[in-house]
Amino acid sequence: MIVGWGACPDLIAAAQVDTASPAPLPPPAPRKPKRVVDPFEQFRKRPPDPAPLLPVERAWLVSLPIPPVAGGALDDRRVYIPLREDWIIALDRETGTVAWTRTMETHSPPVVRDDTLFVSSRGSIRALDAATGEDLWETPIGTTVSAPLVWDSGWLIAVAENGNAIAFRASDGREIWRRPLRATTVHPPVPGGTDALYLSLTDGRVVALRLTDGSVLWEQKLPGMLSQPAVAPKRVFVGSTDNFFYAFDAESGRLQWKWRGGGDVIGAAYDGEWLYFASLDNIIRAVKPGNGNQQWQKATGTRPVLPPRAFDGIIVLPGVAPAITVFVAKTGAVMATHVPLGPDGRAQPLLGAPLFDSVVAPLRVALVTITPDGLVEGLRPTAMMFREPAATPLTLLPGRSLTRETIPNFTTPNSQRKVSR
Repeated sequence: MIVGWGACPDLIAAAQVDTASPAPLPPPAPRKPKRVVDPFEQFRKRPPDPAPLLPVERAWLVSLPIPPVAGGALDDRRVYIPLREDWIIALDRETGTVAWTRTMETHSPPVVRDDTLFVSSRGSIRALDAATGEDLWETPIGTTVSAPLVWDSGWLIAVAENGNAIAFRASDGREIWRRPLRATTVHPPVPGGTDALYLSLTDGRVVALRLTDGSVLWEQKLPGMLSQPAVAPKRVFVGSTDNFFYAFDAESGRLQWKWRGGGDVIGAAYDGEWLYFASLDNIIRAVKPGNGNQQWQKATGTRPVLPPRAFDGIIVLPGVAPAITVFVAKTGAVMATHVPLGPDGRAQPLLGAPLFDSVVAPLRVALVTITPDGLVEGLRPTAMMFREPAATPLTLLPGRSLTRETIPNFTTPNSQRKVSR
């Protein structure tokens, strides 16, 4: 017997379908591409947490043999402090031990950048090796400086007592330009924009200079004594003892808006989004740089003594007591405060601004304070120490206690029973 099986590909010939041609089927609808959900998208959109600069713990405390004459400078490895009796001392940042000392007359805070320490001394500007304190170069200026030195883009800017603004090349000390201002200033010049330098002078003028050649871009006359300028994109800000805070167009110098406070304006800081300014009515405010619209205002809890600094979601405000207050930039809430203490436990004021980096690194000294009596304190943020809780002995084993189990209807075999005799 032969069995065969097969299938005819011609449906009509096989008489399996009607000979009439069926209506063509519509093309399938295109599928929508499946949306890929990024599980980390919501975390990327969240702003970073504020930098945990405070609270802190003391890493070291040094009592200098000679009181300091001005505030210091800080880099990754050392702290540099000018002392009375014509001395400069460098301390190790992490341990507080002396790195080097040398004799040099100076009365203003130094500036450190690219392993070079810049100092104004006896009518000249000097550059020292930051690691050893040895001389690198010296350029005479014929007078002393009236404001702290400023480093920017490889240039060093000084303002002399005779009212001249002078720019030097930081690598070798060569003088680039000199501009008479007809007045001096106690505030450091503030670089801003693409090619500008802003100064607030003792005669009430705000002056903008071209950084490349020192030519005057514009100037404005204001009443009262002026604070250190602050800059933001397209804006320059200056506070005054007439209780007003002024905003100028950075290119033309035209007044854009002003804000009346309840006391002398100490200074301002810009963090890339908001502008923060403090005044002697013990209020700090956050406003929009473009139009001055207020976001929030908070009581400082202390009398401000220096302009605030804003970075990484926080605002650092030096004051009388407490000496340092840190605010959350988004809300103005107080994150923490710090009061330098002497060996006797008494609160100490600050000499100059507290020294810190704009990036808080874990396990490192992040904040250094200097007092007029010569107490230098190195501080580590406790939130960046990542300590585990101390191990404690177990008084009770984990889990729940169980009762002794018995087998129901169980009788002990005769061979295991105790025989009493």
